[in-house]
Amino acid sequence: MRILYILCFLATATCFGQEKFNVAVGFGAPDLLNASARYQLNQVQIGFSIGTMPFRRYNSLSLSGDVFYHFGGSSNYSERRPWYGRIGAGYLKGETDESIDKYYFLTTRIGRDFNISKKMGIAIDIGIAIELDHEEVVKKPSNDFIEFSYFEVLYPSLGITLFYRL
Repeated sequence: MRILYILCFLATATCFGQEKFNVAVGFGAPDLLNASARYQLNQVQIGFSIGTMPFRRYNSLSLSGDVFYHFGGSSNYSERRPWYGRIGAGYLKGETDESIDKYYFLTTRIGRDFNISKKMGIAIDIGIAIELDHEEVVKKPSNDFIEFSYFEVLYPSLGITLFYRL
């Protein structure tokens, strides 16, 4: 059994040795103000992000996992192609004094990297998010006359990110 663990570790180490690690900060919907980490293997990236919005009366948290596939074009600064398709799953929690809202969603986006140097770049993407589920916990009745829902079933998904290749 230990040999199996060692072989799995060596296989994983070999795969990750060929990848490139990227860190990024960005702003988007439903990603909010976020920080992310991505592993790259050839033209594929796998990324995870955590985000929030600094509102005084509204606490928020966004978590997402995404897969990127880079295609089309070329860059002087990177072997990674500049155009990409992105698909992911996410969770968004918003809390006020009156309620807690939890959203689960899928996102699909298309975007482009604009490489500033061999290490840095800006990525811009746009697409659609699909709400899978919504849970609401009412803490106390709201004094507002108008109910406002942040999400419908389909809504725009977009983002801008500053990334750094390690």
